[in-house]
Amino acid sequence: MNNLLLVCLLGGVGATARYLLARWNGTLPWGILLGNTLAATIATLALNGEVSVVLIAGFAGGLSTFSTLIAQTSGLWTQSKAKAVANLALNLVIPSTVALGFGLLAATLLK
Repeated sequence: MNNLLLVCLLGGVGATARYLLARWNGTLPWGILLGNTLAATIATLALNGEVSVVLIAGFAGGLSTFSTLIAQTSGLWTQSKAKAVANLALNLVIPSTVALGFGLLAATLLK
């Protein structure tokens, strides 16, 4: 199958998963944090050759979202500035830390 078509299809699946995850709210919008963390993990695995680049551009690209993160953080800002800052910090720190950890682990195991 054409790679472009695969990216489009997987992007739709990722966006649908993001939509469903975005509905998981508690003290903070935990679903988007999970989605961004999963997308970062998939991207890291793909960089190590474990997952197809089509999966990064399609599924992980559709799953991760900066626009939803900012929209939810803006909504939190009107309710509680502390929650808004915590949401933004968690979404910037956790996905990148998890991705770094998986990247280091994969690099170590692949040597």
